[in-house]
Amino acid sequence: MKEFFDSVSLKTKYFLFISLLLILVFILVYTAFIHSSSNINRYMLRILIFSEMFVILFMGSIVYRLIKSDSTYCSASNKIKDDIFDSSIILNAISEGIIVIDNKGRVRKINQFLCRILEVEKNPIINKNVYSLFNEWNYNDERKSLILLLIESLETHKECREKEIMVFINSNPCFFSVFTYILRNENKDATGVLAVVHDCTQSKKLEEHLSHLEKLASAGQIAAELAHEIKNPICSIKGLVQLVGKKYSLEGSKHYEVITNEINKINALTQGFLTLTRKRPVFAKTCISNIIEEMIPLIESNAKAKKVYVGVDMQKEMPSIFVDRESIKQVFMNIVQNGIDALHENERMNICIWYDQINELVKMEFKDNGGGIKPEYLDKIFEPFFTTKESGTGLGLAISRKIIESHYGKLFAINNLERGATFIIELPASIRYVINDNRVS
Repeated sequence: MKEFFDSVSLKTKYFLFISLLLILVFILVYTAFIHSSSNINRYMLRILIFSEMFVILFMGSIVYRLIKSDSTYCSASNKIKDDIFDSSIILNAISEGIIVIDNKGRVRKINQFLCRILEVEKNPIINKNVYSLFNEWNYNDERKSLILLLIESLETHKECREKEIMVFINSNPCFFSVFTYILRNENKDATGVLAVVHDCTQSKKLEEHLSHLEKLASAGQIAAELAHEIKNPICSIKGLVQLVGKKYSLEGSKHYEVITNEINKINALTQGFLTLTRKRPVFAKTCISNIIEEMIPLIESNAKAKKVYVGVDMQKEMPSIFVDRESIKQVFMNIVQNGIDALHENERMNICIWYDQINELVKMEFKDNGGGIKPEYLDKIFEPFFTTKESGTGLGLAISRKIIESHYGKLFAINNLERGATFIIELPASIRYVINDNRVS
């Protein structure tokens, strides 16, 4: 019964109260007349009974209609509430900023995404006028640009297509594209403005990054051409210096050695830079064990000269790989020579080569027990011209990584737990790839 009275309107409750009051009056009148013996009173009692019954039936019909209308109203109200609830969920689930204002400039809808952008709470901003917001925010507040677009569309009834604005969020610049749409009713009259705010920060950063890469590629191409042009006169100068040195017997002089050493350094730099910027290598099916066997005498010779030990442990059966043979030999030699240079007398390097069947990769580890790599240098040793050697060019490891990456592999370095460092090369086995027009796919 309590739920029934809670569900009906106040008008229905008043009507029920009056009906019950009339019935009570009827009972009291009937009680008074039934004790009377007058024929006139009995006649009037009959009239009263019939009139009261008519009134009760009439009022019952009205009460029924009122209750029915209340029920219809409640169900419609609940449906509207459900619709509003569902629309709020949808708006908050959208990864775009949404704001709706009416034709008087009052904020009717705003989702959580836009609230985060504007750094405002949702409840205080609902029903607030955009003109008031514009006046409340600081003069140099970037958020005002969005409010200005809303006001402009509201006053001119013109839609805005992809207007870019910038807002600082947590001191970081964020870029947004704003679209405004005029809301109209069935009579085509403007009823408000809808604004959609799209976050284009990542795409903006990607564009800037691509532009930066294009500039670097252009600079690299120019530098490669310049290095090629420098190399020819350097070779000529070197030849002339050698001729003059032989003619005047200057080979043992201090100045002659300085000149020849500096020329050799310039020549090594230009040659390394040309190697770093040259085009893709020519791939051929090769067995890695054959390359290592060819290099072992040279590796042992260099190790013996430095009085260090280099051991090679290689799996017997290895799959073939698609590589540029000379390029891979250059990578191995660069890494081994770097390791030997970093070792002191009686220290050692172990070269371990095996096939990782799970990932279908041929892996090579160059592990030494030297002094290791400083943690702050681990991310820099593969950068061009970075070196810790006094006479180094800083191009060996940069060239090596570029060669390995052109073979769709990886080259990286880690420090060992005990001491020393390990350089690791991963190359895809040929069983995963096919060769076509000298390219791996």
